[in-house]
Amino acid sequence: MSRTTPHPAGVPPRRRSRRLASLMTACAALGAVLLAPGTAEAAGSTNRDAFENLGQADRAEWMWGIASDTRLSNMSIPGTHDTLSIHGGAWVQTQEDYGDSANTLAAQLDRGIRAIDIRARVSGGGAFTIHHGVKYQNANFDDVLTKAQSFLRQHPTESIVMRLKAECVYGSKSGLTECENDPDSTTPEKVRAIFGDYVRKYPGLFYAPSVSGGSQASVPTLGEVRGKVVLGSFDNAGADDTYGLKGFNDRKEDHWEPDSVGEKWNYVKGNVNKAITGNANDLYVTYSSASKFPSLSPTLVAGGYWEVRGGVNTEVPAVNYNLMKHLNSSAGRVGIIMTDFPGWGLVNAIIDHNDDNMVKGGQRSIWLVNADKTYSNSQYQGRCMVRGPEFDAGDGGLVTQRPCQSSPPSSHQWTATKPDTFDGKGYFWIKASNGKCLTMPYNNGTAPAAGTQLFWWPCETRWFSGSQMWNVMPTKLATSTGSRPAYYFINNWTGLCLSMDPATASTSGGKVTQDACPK
Repeated sequence: MSRTTPHPAGVPPRRRSRRLASLMTACAALGAVLLAPGTAEAAGSTNRDAFENLGQADRAEWMWGIASDTRLSNMSIPGTHDTLSIHGGAWVQTQEDYGDSANTLAAQLDRGIRAIDIRARVSGGGAFTIHHGVKYQNANFDDVLTKAQSFLRQHPTESIVMRLKAECVYGSKSGLTECENDPDSTTPEKVRAIFGDYVRKYPGLFYAPSVSGGSQASVPTLGEVRGKVVLGSFDNAGADDTYGLKGFNDRKEDHWEPDSVGEKWNYVKGNVNKAITGNANDLYVTYSSASKFPSLSPTLVAGGYWEVRGGVNTEVPAVNYNLMKHLNSSAGRVGIIMTDFPGWGLVNAIIDHNDDNMVKGGQRSIWLVNADKTYSNSQYQGRCMVRGPEFDAGDGGLVTQRPCQSSPPSSHQWTATKPDTFDGKGYFWIKASNGKCLTMPYNNGTAPAAGTQLFWWPCETRWFSGSQMWNVMPTKLATSTGSRPAYYFINNWTGLCLSMDPATASTSGGKVTQDACPK
């Protein structure tokens, strides 16, 4: 996934290669662990984890750990197709039933769903009721907005993306499954006017630029829409260019009547992979849902079926399971994924793809690289890494920390540069201003333990140089207004990270050491 975060002085841009990632076993995982309670520790492994099993209500605030300056287009957001379709039988129901009056929506939000698909029918000439085709879903639009508003007031770090569709045909219906507006003379203009009444009835609930009715809004950052409902699109209302977000439907996968489960899965996988490699400013929406009468019900497409194989009744998983497993083995932004009957493992797998946008609080193995080429510690703020006192021979010396200075001396300045005399295999030297390299003690060839103090030493030109090679890993650090770039530095030899000694952290000349990498 492409990133556009600028790199401060002292750290060059870099890409994370598969080779480098394989050397990070001591760090357990790249990037930040999702910070919501009970969320991303577990990965689903069975069909039941992916299908019709949303699990516990423990993902109500997973967005709080994502940097506020992240655009919605650069996020991975789990959603539901026909969010409130819980009535009508096997060919109409698309979601696990948590109750009428949008209680099903409330349950989904508590379990991590953040993109919803609402289908509205005009009723009585001035209100919306919720339908899936001809079937009323025992809820109205007030139920939807009341539940969304209550959730966002309780969890103001979150945001909800809504796809709204005028579900019924205009004029008298011609098919058995079509719904008819009341009155049947309802026009798209009337649908839009009724929606405007709802927007005014719930002031501050919607992200205003997305519901202005004048033009589509540019894709906002998460910080701009926390605590709000964002209208992604308003379909079948003559509002393609006047409501919602620019590009919301431009990169959409919605082959909803495939000839086989395999055909649908290939469409889904293809669009998800495009999102992973696509531009971070482009919105991708993937509907993993589908059905085709009389052979493919929504349940079969999402959850699979059972068949006898070799005399044994065998479960054959379908789209949800395949999608969960594919996401569990990949990384990068996957966009908005609208699902039928999702399970907790599938929801977690989508949320986990926000890893690159998670912020971290202060941690002694995370460093800020400043424009003046100083490296300041994120946990012990105001303490900078310095080139400390020389050894007696003068070839090298200790690496320590001191209070950062507004006009730092050269002994406080470092740069990350590519080795210039041999193949560094993608790693960097971290060089002091005198040209010497940040070095792990040789320790008679035995990798030193956590807590070992580092020193500076002439940069090696020999074959053994892992003690001076560092993998520069970008992350984000939370700030009062969003986030800023930060880094952790992994030693090639030890697999441990540049850190500070807690016992001497408040002391000038305290130790700069190596320790476990941030989780």
